[in-house]
Amino acid sequence: MSSALVGLIDDLFPRARDTALNADSARDWKPDRPNVYCRRCGASAGRGSTTDKGCARCIDSRPAWSDVTRLSQYGSPISTWIVAMKFQRQWTWGTWFGQQLAQVVRDGGGGGDTGDTVVCPVPMHWRRRWLRGYNQADLIARAFAKSLDLPCTSLLRRPKATPPQTQVVIADREANLRGAIAARPIDLKGCDVWLVDDVKTTGSTLNRCARALKQAGARRIRVAVAAVADPKNADFKIL
Repeated sequence: MSSALVGLIDDLFPRARDTALNADSARDWKPDRPNVYCRRCGASAGRGSTTDKGCARCIDSRPAWSDVTRLSQYGSPISTWIVAMKFQRQWTWGTWFGQQLAQVVRDGGGGGDTGDTVVCPVPMHWRRRWLRGYNQADLIARAFAKSLDLPCTSLLRRPKATPPQTQVVIADREANLRGAIAARPIDLKGCDVWLVDDVKTTGSTLNRCARALKQAGARRIRVAVAAVADPKNADFKIL
């Protein structure tokens, strides 16, 4: 087999070596306990520094979701794994993140669900999905749903391509998403929705998604993400 063909296969499919490396590097890692972050916005917060109304970062905001479940703050080592998943075609991390999030929920970090609960990934425009080969939020959502025995479906779509949020100044992020996210024609009346993504940063994308789901009739939106990033952190620039 030629080296060029080997390189092409490596680009298109994760290698067994990568999968083994993933498992080894994450073997001793543990997700954050729910009491080390704000359950309303997902930001890291010391014990006793949050209330039912949120923490100092979110108490004056009105997110469209009810609560956030995360694995970790965005930083080493989880930032390395997320970058590998998004930009190095190591998509098996998506399955691992989904399974870990499901375990957090089962352990009590995400509360109980009713029979009318569905899992939905944050959508990706078809052009970006074609370039990347997959939507990492969809990979995480499907593994999360399978582990919790919940249905998973793409309730949202991205009819308009927009620049990545990390390339837009924070003040312009809401405007950047205007008209970019919409609910599919489905009646969600009486349903709870787990909205799943890889990273929450300012929350603009998740808020837009949650509002669209509510307009479609969803009763409650809960957010599950692999990591929550601080926009002031240097790591935020490579998301």
